[in-house]
Amino acid sequence: MPPTTPKPADSTAQEPQIVFGPSADSSTVKPAALQVIKDIMRKAGEASCTITSTARTPAMQARAMYNNIVGTSVKSQKDLYGHWGDLVIDQYVASKKAGKTPDQIKADMTAKIIEIGPANVSRHCADFNVLCVVDIAPSSVQNKTKFVAAFKADKRVSKYFLPPTDPAYHLEIPV
Repeated sequence: MPPTTPKPADSTAQEPQIVFGPSADSSTVKPAALQVIKDIMRKAGEASCTITSTARTPAMQARAMYNNIVGTSVKSQKDLYGHWGDLVIDQYVASKKAGKTPDQIKADMTAKIIEIGPANVSRHCADFNVLCVVDIAPSSVQNKTKFVAAFKADKRVSKYFLPPTDPAYHLEIPV
């Protein structure tokens, strides 16, 4: 009987696809972090997901916090952030009470973030060369239970938040 040659890998298996939303800077997500996310997707049986947010500047963080406060409430955002983030939210409240415009409020919030130290307010403002922080849209995930179980079990994910605590699947991956 002639020797058999190994069969090629299943060419129909698709590599998981990661889409970046308009507010997500793909250049801040290191290949190692992308590999972690793809491994999680494979375990969950996900074909694709959308990253809606990555590393942020202080101004981007202020805009995100402002939009989340306006879209939900001061209380819900205080439930999400720790002490330092609460100080930025307090700045929103003070600026709003002073009758400032949305742009002025965001500028005040940005200044407060810089004063406090951006990485103290949000890990999205951490050094992306050390820590990759991504938000993944829950609407882009089909197998939510399996996806959550996969990232909770993955030791390469150092911290995570999920809805309803956070509007997205927030993953922190040291790189």
